[in-house]
Amino acid sequence: MSALAIGLIVIVIMVVLLFLGLPLGITFFFTSALGFLWVGGMPMLMNQFSSGIFSLSASYSFAVIPLFLVVGILAGDTGIASGAYSSARTWLGKMRGGLLYTTVVANTLFGAVSGVPSAGNVVFSKIAYPELKKNGYDSGTSLACICSAGALSALIPPSMSILMFCILAEISIGDALVAGTAGGILLTVVLCITIWIVGKISPAKIPKVNPADAQYTFKDKLKSLRLLVPLAAIFAFIIGGSFAGWFPATVGGAIAVVILLIYALFKRIPIKVIANSIWEGTHDFAGLYLMVLGGQLFGRFITVSGIPSALVGWISGLAVPGLVVYLIIVIFYLICGCLMDCMSILIITIPIIFPLLRSVGFDDYIICIALVFLANLGGITPPVGMSVFQTAAVTGERTGVIFRGIIPFFIAFMFCVFLIAIFPNSILWLLKLLGG
Repeated sequence: MSALAIGLIVIVIMVVLLFLGLPLGITFFFTSALGFLWVGGMPMLMNQFSSGIFSLSASYSFAVIPLFLVVGILAGDTGIASGAYSSARTWLGKMRGGLLYTTVVANTLFGAVSGVPSAGNVVFSKIAYPELKKNGYDSGTSLACICSAGALSALIPPSMSILMFCILAEISIGDALVAGTAGGILLTVVLCITIWIVGKISPAKIPKVNPADAQYTFKDKLKSLRLLVPLAAIFAFIIGGSFAGWFPATVGGAIAVVILLIYALFKRIPIKVIANSIWEGTHDFAGLYLMVLGGQLFGRFITVSGIPSALVGWISGLAVPGLVVYLIIVIFYLICGCLMDCMSILIITIPIIFPLLRSVGFDDYIICIALVFLANLGGITPPVGMSVFQTAAVTGERTGVIFRGIIPFFIAFMFCVFLIAIFPNSILWLLKLLGG
């Protein structure tokens, strides 16, 4: 049997195991082991589960995940995340659905100190969800909004997804981060429009304005901007320091942790609280570690099976317009997003997909932002939505509740993906404004 056929069979087995309720990490490890053993025998299995696991877990880039989780927890305990949420609530609370709008905008602001969606998912599951639940918002819609808004951290600098793309594709990190900022603004606007539409179609899911939120004055709004000063300062230092050459962009997580530790001491946050923040971030990462490592192993097996190469080879042979090729790649990424984590998808596909889209006329930075959009879309796509599983774990809610409310936000993501392709200036306007 060919490796390609084996790969397809193993994917089917993985889906069945997930539907039977087997934990995601264990499913990845089991199906990866089965696939490697079936394709390459015991030598391949032993190689991947010894040196392969070591190389993945010992990778420097892998260490960024716990660092940014610690950043997210520290930002929560030092009041940065809650400050962003409170400020956004002061400006948006008077609107119907204001707490959902607040969640989206606060995630946009928080993205400036977090480079991975998981941090936003964890922090705002703790900050926003209790408030949404207390004010009578539909649980499915609320949790789906938190999951979707978390993806803003993959676009707003510093973004690990964009940095990895630039390294693999050899394009300008600075220009890509500017394009990512425009992409984050676009997604913020589209998610807010989506919330408004959900409120019009299903008014029962979004209650009327809380009387306490209706009392905010313009003076209150101006005073609330003080809460954003620490966040703005951290963002300026991290991004400015990276562009000034003070430190490599890839160590942003470590720099952010140090800055937040100093800020916590300045605010006289008790050492016990700081230590607990670091412990909590480490503990959360331990819960995600099996899923992330298993997902990367499964991504390796998918590569060995030849499924990505076969799909891309088939696409390359089609004599069709660029937008048709783009549509096929969107479908391909949606399939990959159901099976692998964001980083695995990008690592596997960028070397082949990037030159393919470039060859049919797409701009480098449009390709970058579009693929980051698509790779993160996998985080909310059933049956393996990493962001959904993380949010469910933090809130204690069932994943089915979140998937029930995810459809409008999934459509919003897809709208952005096609808007980028059809109207490139929706992303490139900021780059052109800054002379890039």
